[in-house]
Amino acid sequence: MPGTPQQKTIGAVETTFEVLTVLGEIEPAGVSEIAEQLDMSTSTVFTHLNTLLQQGYLIKEGTLYQRSLQFLTDAGVIRDRFEAARLLENKVDELASSTGEIVGAAVEERGQRVILYRTAGEMAAGDEIPVGNRTNMHWTSLGKALLAHLPAVRRHGIIEHHGLPRGTEHTFTTEDGLEEELKQIRQQGYATDDEEHLRGVRGVAVPIFNDKQEVIASIGITGPRNRFRSKYLTYLLGSLEYSKNEIEVRNQYWTTSTV
Repeated sequence: MPGTPQQKTIGAVETTFEVLTVLGEIEPAGVSEIAEQLDMSTSTVFTHLNTLLQQGYLIKEGTLYQRSLQFLTDAGVIRDRFEAARLLENKVDELASSTGEIVGAAVEERGQRVILYRTAGEMAAGDEIPVGNRTNMHWTSLGKALLAHLPAVRRHGIIEHHGLPRGTEHTFTTEDGLEEELKQIRQQGYATDDEEHLRGVRGVAVPIFNDKQEVIASIGITGPRNRFRSKYLTYLLGSLEYSKNEIEVRNQYWTTSTV
């Protein structure tokens, strides 16, 4: 039975994205290497690589291909479409400078936490998570700060689609347990991550709302467990709350002054 218009896809486009995915994992790489990974003919892979090359999305040195900065150009344009994007970027940099820690801003897309900006201060200790990184929302303070304030139907849909896989032994893996955590986040106004994503790493984050009180982003600070103790977390939360208020006020002023 033929699929509905929503179900139909173009096989050649799917293949192009498969090629890009593999290239992203092993670049720089040659045609034969990519073809072997995908179990495709070298002629098919070459055609897709050459198309991407001609469109400016790949560069080629000798026989090796890698993704070009065109992806960065596209990503920058996409990132700037988010509400308060420039304000978030400035505050992430300011907080990283003042606290010395890793500071990040995130949004929700397709039921995942996506890093919009990230800056490491001079005392930063942790993983090298890149901008654009996606992960389960229930794993991190940034993700939970977003998830807690989404409509209930949306939250349940995300959990149903992505499940609640375990990141560490501290991860919430039942919907009832997670809902209790999200209720507390809504009541207290901030989210924490106590080694729920990565062992030895803690975090604290606050949601950012628009003038309709819809959550549009979150901003948070992460660092090593031995430094992120109660009094220090309280200090960091104060810095986050100040930044949150400034972002929301300035974003509302900017929005109303441009309509």
